[in-house]
Amino acid sequence: MSSARPRVVLMSTGGTIDSVGADRLDLAWYTESRNRLLDGQLVDSVAELQDLAVVEEVALPFPRRPSYALGTREWLELARSVNKLVGRDDVDGVVITHGTNTLEETAYFLHLVVQPPKPVVLVGAMRPSSGLGADGYLNLVRAVQVAGAAQARGHGVLVVLNDTIYGARDVTKTATFRVEAFQAPDAGPLGYADADGRIVFYHRPARFLADGPAFAVDDLDDLPRVDVLLSYIGADGTFVDAAVAAGAKGIVSAGTGAGRPTPAEEEAYDRALARGVVVCQSSRVGSGRVSRSPSMVRRGTVAADNLQPWKAKVLLSLALTRTEDPTALQEMFDRL
Repeated sequence: MSSARPRVVLMSTGGTIDSVGADRLDLAWYTESRNRLLDGQLVDSVAELQDLAVVEEVALPFPRRPSYALGTREWLELARSVNKLVGRDDVDGVVITHGTNTLEETAYFLHLVVQPPKPVVLVGAMRPSSGLGADGYLNLVRAVQVAGAAQARGHGVLVVLNDTIYGARDVTKTATFRVEAFQAPDAGPLGYADADGRIVFYHRPARFLADGPAFAVDDLDDLPRVDVLLSYIGADGTFVDAAVAAGAKGIVSAGTGAGRPTPAEEEAYDRALARGVVVCQSSRVGSGRVSRSPSMVRRGTVAADNLQPWKAKVLLSLALTRTEDPTALQEMFDRL
């Protein structure tokens, strides 16, 4: 590298981190104002970034927006942009600002499709840029530090919030407003971006393919439709049948406990399986594995392991671009 400072590319998808509310105490309804910082204003507000890295801002082919407004087509555009950037010799790492509502899904998607080993870090904020105690500015500093750190290479896609470094597969949002909302219930954090500026890792993600991305997406225009259906007392098969009628190629069942849908739902899932729809059984609990029972094996149902239902959807959508065979799909869920 020509500079002693690492070179980090920053891309902004939107979210709370660059949102502007009505006043400094507008910490809940700021999205209704639809106001955002101007292009480049977030970085310009943090002069300290230039002491840490050479930060290059790159525009995405879609406008900034709340993360709940992103779709799979934006994901594919984002993945292609990231892969081009990590392929550049003059780039050490990439930072992506993102709304926290679906940050974990985008992170896991990129984890499965981005070329290793350079760090790709997703970062967001729980309070808008205009808010009293706004956390986004320091979160951005920490993300840039991690993306530029040599020790962050080879961990897959990372998520950095509240001084904490998480693996993309493990992290999930666990609170609506708290700055410590992001946790990894089963695996814990990989490390920390500490107050003294040190980037410290204590673990490595076991489910990361260091020799290349799990899936190639350059030639994809969209992903197969996969729906997520939540189980609850009294749930029948109406939504299962509706998903099949809508053209779902796969359905993720967010079952009760260790992955139990109601009897009526099970009948509907059997109908879906008979029509060639792949069914993946996950849990609504929030942590812990769903194991593949003998009856699931007989029926051809795939077990989600410990993936949250929405992350199981991410993996199943990508996996269905390659195969619909339950055995092959289960191998992917056991490995990725």
